[in-house]
Amino acid sequence: MALTALPGPFVQYGITLSSTSGDGLTGQDYEHNPQRAPMVTDLGDAMMDPRSAYSYDPGSKSTVQTMGFFNNAAMVDYVPITLNASALVSNTGSSGVSTFTLVAASSANGTYPTTIIAPETGKATGTLIALDSTAALLNFGSDATIAIWNPAAGTGRNIVIKPSSNLDAGTFSIAGRDMYGFKMTETITAGSTNLAGKKAFKYISSITNCTTPTSTGISIGFGDVYGFPMAVSYVGLNCQVSLNSSANNSSITNLSTTTVVLASTVATQTSTTPDVRGTYASSTASNGVLRLQMLVTPTAGQVANITSTNFAPLFGGVQYSSV
Repeated sequence: MALTALPGPFVQYGITLSSTSGDGLTGQDYEHNPQRAPMVTDLGDAMMDPRSAYSYDPGSKSTVQTMGFFNNAAMVDYVPITLNASALVSNTGSSGVSTFTLVAASSANGTYPTTIIAPETGKATGTLIALDSTAALLNFGSDATIAIWNPAAGTGRNIVIKPSSNLDAGTFSIAGRDMYGFKMTETITAGSTNLAGKKAFKYISSITNCTTPTSTGISIGFGDVYGFPMAVSYVGLNCQVSLNSSANNSSITNLSTTTVVLASTVATQTSTTPDVRGTYASSTASNGVLRLQMLVTPTAGQVANITSTNFAPLFGGVQYSSV
């Protein structure tokens, strides 16, 4: 695929007006394009992902991908797999400092074995368990030089842990990656028979318990808390969620603080801080039919504050990882 790359910025104009009228509104048309018209681009437009692992690298081969967001916004549009509280660990009572044996990935559980290219190294990871889907990208052109983050791949979901006893002490540690492949670790404190994580995992690599539980059985799976694809610091027209119960029935969810946890503003993330981009908690359980649509349109302020070393305005803080 031939790729034309120019540094920009670009301005399209059709007429040039003088300011001789003095009102700042009208003027003499001294340069006019009789073919003045809207700009038309083949296959639409996209905002390039500014992060170094995914943005354009001048001089790179045509097989090196440049990734972006279609229509200049981050979209999630997919049918989450049915809520499954034992998709990752099925009723096991592991003891001591040990790593749980993860349930073999299965489409019936909404989990899939996969490897991805780690953004921090540019090399393939070991086998990971992906939630809902592995199709992270939509590729364009014969060389797939341009790729779009795939809305149909879904987003990350929170991890839920269900011990048989609420007397367990200590913590559980979940290691994995977010929807963009960045490593993350979450610590969930024991003490209940229904433990819910705050972070949105797309990929799981391991789950460990650090103490000897008294529970005779522990199940671990995923819940109905979904991570936003871009940082959400407030909700309004910039952030919309739709739950579609059938092909012809949809409703825009009225977002509120009871359903949305905004992007974490902690300067340095930890294993217990909320998700870096924020989460939406569905009041309707996923069932393999319900379609979830999330649209986050970056504000002008978010885009203006992006620098070569700071992508937090769009993607939240750097994920915490202990591995």
